[in-house]
Order: sequence, then C-alpha cells, then structure tokens
Amino acid sequence: MPELPEVEVVKLFLEPKLLYKTITKIEILSPKSFIGDSSLVVGQKITKFSRLGKQLSIYLSNHLILLVHLKMTGQLIYGGFMLGHPTSTINPKSTRLVFTFNDKSKLFFNDQRKFGWIRVYSSKELKLFQSNLGLDIFDPKFTPKYLFYQLQKSCRPVKTLLLDQHYFAGIGNIYACDALFLAGIHPNLPANKVTRSKVLKLHGFLLSIMRQSVSVGGSTARDKKYLKPDGTSGQNQFFFRVYQRKGEPCLKCGTKIEYLKIGGRGTFFCPKCQKL
Repeated sequence: MPELPEVEVVKLFLEPKLLYKTITKIEILSPKSFIGDSSLVVGQKITKFSRLGKQLSIYLSNHLILLVHLKMTGQLIYGGFMLGHPTSTINPKSTRLVFTFNDKSKLFFNDQRKFGWIRVYSSKELKLFQSNLGLDIFDPKFTPKYLFYQLQKSCRPVKTLLLDQHYFAGIGNIYACDALFLAGIHPNLPANKVTRSKVLKLHGFLLSIMRQSVSVGGSTARDKKYLKPDGTSGQNQFFFRVYQRKGEPCLKCGTKIEYLKIGGRGTFFCPKCQKL
C-alpha cells in the first residue's frame, strides 16, 4: 500500500492544484526521505505529472524530475495557504518533507515507517531507474495476450507473479487477491498453468476493479495508512471481495474466506470458488 489506484488518485488530485506553481522552499525533516540536491528544485515550476505503476513523477521547469515512491506508509497531503496540516487525522510526527509554493500552499510528505522517498532525477536517470518495471496496468499494451505470455514465463504461484513489479507495474496485494477471486483462480496455482480463458477473465477484472477504485478515491484499509491528499479516506474498502475478509462469508457462495501466506504476503481467497 498504496497501489496503482491510490497513486493515480494522488496524481489526479494534485495535478490541477500544483501544475505551474513554483516550489519556493523545501523543509527536509528526515534526510533519508529526500535524495538529491534540494537547491536544484527550489525556484522551479511544476510542468507535468505522470505515473508508472506505484511511482509518481513530478516534472520541473529545469527538466529535472521528482520521483515519489510512497512505499508502505507514505502520504502526500496538500494544504492551502491558511493551513498547517489540513486535517486532524494526520500525525505531525510522521512528516518528513514539506514543500512550500509561491502561493504559500504546502505539500506534506508523511511516512510513518520511513520506507518511502522523493528523489531528484534527470530524464535519462529516471528512464534507467524504471527500466526494470513491467507494463503499467493502465497501459494500452497491457492486453490479455501480454498477461498470458508473462504468466507463461514462471511456475511460481500466480499471486506471487502478479505482485512482481518486474512483470506488472502497479498490482499490489489488494487487487491481486480480489481479481483472482473474481476470475476463480486459486492464488497458489502455478502461473504457467493458468488457462487462456482464465487469463481473459483475470485481465478484465484487474482493470475493472482498479478503475472502480480510482473512481471512489482508492482503498483506505484498516491500517489507515493511505489517505487522499485532502486528508480524507478513500472508499474502495467497502467493495473488497475477499481482501481483509478472513472468516467472513464469500459473496458468491457463502463459504468462509480463508487466509494464507504466499511469498510472505497475506492472501485471502474462497476455497470453494477458487479450487486448486
């Protein structure tokens, strides 16, 4: 967390708020959270936003790029010029970076566990850094054929492969669990054993549940680590199919949802609808 839909929500929220604003100050409260020379960023205007998988890129007028990776607990919270932290749900102790803009508004980078970061890159450096990522799930080239042939490359559990960012950029635990459930695929099934017909279903469900999540502001799970930039929660958690529903009845057949760990990641599934 956050996954592709949550980062897309952050991008869509910040883009109209920050586009063409100038960064006038950066407060670095945690040195490990900002990598690069901040003096190259101060005084620069934001010219574009883009996203690849779970990574957000903020382009500057001097052609440098701020790459944001929220990792497990990172948040980008935007406050107007009258605000400190814009909501009481934010813990100021987790603030690592503060960006101030020419209109006095502020962007807070919060990260409780300090795994996330913002790095300064040139376009060449960014391209090299992201060269090992698979296709973004919202890329038009992410087709059922592409998904099938990527799965054919490995005998690892299909759930593990879906989470491997070298194959697919943006899929995380929430959407892998729910898409596999909707497609009727057991998460432990070897990836190269998934049939073409099942892959077609999986592809469609991955796209549909991610697009749905974006439309409702992303998933704020029980840990409350993901928040939208205005400090409010997303609503997609109310649409979870199996994720975080251990012991609850399956929405299709009523069987209790089970939980196991696959590749070190908590996995939720219905033993009846997703037979191995």
